[in-house]
Formats: sequence, structure tokens, C-alpha cells
Amino acid sequence: MEAPVGTPNRGYVYHDRVLPDHAGLEVGAYHRARGFRSPPEVWIAAISEGRVRVNGRIASPDSRLCAGDRMEYHREPWIEESVPLEFGVVHADLHVLVLNKPAGLQVLPAGAFLEHTLFHQVRAARPEWADASPIHRLGRGTSGLIVFGVSPLARAELARQFRCFVPRKTYLARAQGTLLRGGMIARHPIGGLRHGDLTIHVARPDGKPCTTRLRVLRSDPHSGEMLVAAQPITGRPDQIRVHLAALGAPIVGDPLFGPGGLPISNARPGEGGYFLHATALAFVHPITGRWLKLRASPPWLEARP
Repeated sequence: MEAPVGTPNRGYVYHDRVLPDHAGLEVGAYHRARGFRSPPEVWIAAISEGRVRVNGRIASPDSRLCAGDRMEYHREPWIEESVPLEFGVVHADLHVLVLNKPAGLQVLPAGAFLEHTLFHQVRAARPEWADASPIHRLGRGTSGLIVFGVSPLARAELARQFRCFVPRKTYLARAQGTLLRGGMIARHPIGGLRHGDLTIHVARPDGKPCTTRLRVLRSDPHSGEMLVAAQPITGRPDQIRVHLAALGAPIVGDPLFGPGGLPISNARPGEGGYFLHATALAFVHPITGRWLKLRASPPWLEARP
């Protein structure tokens, strides 16, 4: 399933709707107002090449926008970074798909990734999965179990379950240090923090309430690492990474979150070969009403600690 090196994707059309706050802006200034990550010169070049349209018509840099205008940015094909594209199928039926995602594979298209995503690879794998969509997310660097809804009915019911925190999820992590003992509950609030050109979520007193159950399964003083099981009760972004770091036990290989649960570098949330794996998942099947309990071991489990 690995794409040939140097093969560009098919490009993409980004759709946007002009909000009232941006009414009256010139098309050339819209890029900065919306906080797009690409450099401004890329936006200006796209306008000059006729790849930006407003209400279906090619736009000019000085065109004025109105609230409700339909924006289109036709991004040219680009070569995506090589990432692991193989995924495991843990459960599959007409309504539900549970996969074992490799670390390094982004779930949804965004930024530099379009076809090199789990979303695209799943839909391209089999005709019956052409409309499958993920019900929840795993970080790009996180491996393990993830649920896709195949039928519309399943997607609606599974989405409701995840909103109501019905599923039970357990992760395994290799954490730095050997100071944690037994079981504990992390309750550090998590909130947004500006980090370069994006907002990340960190431990901060004014953040939203957040709870993770943790248990140290083994500790190795020789390697200075622990194997920790984590069960997120709430669902904040990067919750387990932040909570372990806040406890002084950052995940091994995590380039972003250090002791205290704050950023320690300019890395982005999806970067780094950190050791975090969604190992167990239980939820109610949306059609049969029976609990589905699934497991997948991390590929690094035998690597000590």
C-alpha cells in the first residue's frame, strides 16, 4: 500500500464560507484573516494563477468579499511525506470497522497529508468501505485501535456513544522515570496555548476539567522507564501525553510535552516517535446492541522496560 516515492497526489479543492467578520475584506487579505498556515505568497500565487474562486468565479486579489460568499482554493498536486500506510483489520462487518493504526499515519486529511492518511487508505482499500469515516481520532504518532462507521446508522449511533463517553479505552505507554507507583488518577486541567502558528493543548490551571486513570504495570530502574496503562475518562486533545508529562513522567520519544505538561520544543503535536498505543477498546455495537471488546498489542511491547 506504500505509494511510489516521488508520486504526487491528485491535489485538493478546499471549500470555505465567508463569515460576517470577514465581509469587506479583499481576497488577497483573506489568507491572513483566516489564519491559514501556508505562506502569504502561496496564496497570492494561487490567486494570480486562477486557482482561487469566489462563488464559482475566478477571483482577483482586490475583489471584495461578502458574508456568505463561497470560497474555493484549488491546491495543485504535491508530493506527500512517506509514512507507514499499512493498517490491521481487527473487526469488520457491514456497519463497523475497527482498525489497528500504525504510528506515523495521520487519521484525517489536513496540512501536508491528503492521500497518505488512514481515511484515504481505508476508503481506497475496498468498495464496501467507500463511505467509511472515523468516529474518533488518534494522534498521528499514536498507534492502535480506532473505530470507523461504515453505514450511516452506525456512524450516527457510534458518534453518540463517543459523545456520551460510553466506550472504554485503554492505552499503553512507555514513560520516562520510575517515580510513579501503583494506580493513580490525573486531574490536571487542560487548555489551549499558542505554539508557533497553531494552538496546542497543555496542562494549565485555567483549562477544562480532565481525568485519566493510570496504573504502573512495571518499572525498570536499569532503563529508567515504566510501562503505564492509561484510561482517559474525558476526551481532551493529547490528554494522556499531557497528563503523564504533568506527573513528571513524559512518554518516551515525545518531543513536545515535558515535565509539567508544557511544550519543551517547537515540535508539532503529531511529530516524534513516541510510545503510546491504544491497546483495548470496548463499545456497544450500534446494530446488535452487544458489547464489542477488542485488543491489539503494541509492536514495541517486548522492548523493555
